[in-house]
Amino acid sequence: MIVFRFLIVLSLLFFHISATDAADTPQLVAATPLSQTAIQLQFDGELQAETAEDINNYRIAPDAQIEYALLDQRLNRVLLMTTPLKVEKTYRLTLPNTETPVDITLPPVNEITFGTGDAVTFSGGLQDTTLLGNKDRKTRNNNAGAEPTLLCDPTGSVFFVAFDLFDAFEDMGIREPAQVLDATISLHVQQCDTDAAQNVLYRRVLLPWKEGRGTSTRAEDNELTYNSALHRELPWNRPPAQAMLSGIDGDNESDYNGSEDVAHRIDGTHEIQGAGKRYEFKSELLTDAVRFWVANPDYNYGYLFALQDGNVPIIFTSKEATDETLRPTLTIRYRIQLPVRVETQN
Repeated sequence: MIVFRFLIVLSLLFFHISATDAADTPQLVAATPLSQTAIQLQFDGELQAETAEDINNYRIAPDAQIEYALLDQRLNRVLLMTTPLKVEKTYRLTLPNTETPVDITLPPVNEITFGTGDAVTFSGGLQDTTLLGNKDRKTRNNNAGAEPTLLCDPTGSVFFVAFDLFDAFEDMGIREPAQVLDATISLHVQQCDTDAAQNVLYRRVLLPWKEGRGTSTRAEDNELTYNSALHRELPWNRPPAQAMLSGIDGDNESDYNGSEDVAHRIDGTHEIQGAGKRYEFKSELLTDAVRFWVANPDYNYGYLFALQDGNVPIIFTSKEATDETLRPTLTIRYRIQLPVRVETQN
């Protein structure tokens, strides 16, 4: 992973605060360049927007200007938008009342993770839910979007995970699909009551869906169930929300026309054996999906995960989990910029 994190060992006072308040002042622990125009600062405590978003509190040399600063929703990260930085050139970041500046070098290839937790460098938006199959109900099923867990099981329960990358792509300077080198979804298994290996498959979702508001409760009107999508005119075709039409793979805009719930093609599988650890779902087709979402952000509905073979339910940790480090994450490795093409004449 080529992401530069710069640890500040000495005490770092943030903004104009007296020495008596130093112990309670958030300290800078990392400065991560994301693109030619974005740097993320991470602090060890919550900041106040009034001072964190004041561009006069930051200096970058040489020859770089701060255009604006944005406090992240987690309140301990600040996104600095700058005039263009040069790849592999070292810049020096200084905060007021700080005698220890931070050196920042933008690498040609970078890596960033979406989700929440200490190791995450970008918040992004995340939604997930389990569609709990209930054979006793013919018209409704449970949409468990408020539970701390996600479930797939032999009876047909599946779960969805989607990351909102629209604003992040812009901030990170990812504007061309070819900039994305690879992508990985990481899920934590909380419970799996068998020592035998089971396989979980994942398919791209082709219809919009809405995260449930309840905890294992019957879905309300227009919530996602096996039989109803977010829009009344786009019903989920058949319980349990599955692919039925050959050739619908999510690679084209026409695949997102309401004719199918999820892609017919399986983008990958992963063997699950044992609980209490993370599993990384990674394939070239998953990377291709992220590339497609760069060009077509309105069609990013994430992935469906289902038990492919096995006879024991697998319980994953959801974004509602108390421990942020166990929540689903998406990691993208990307080029800062594409090589300049040189046109040749015959």
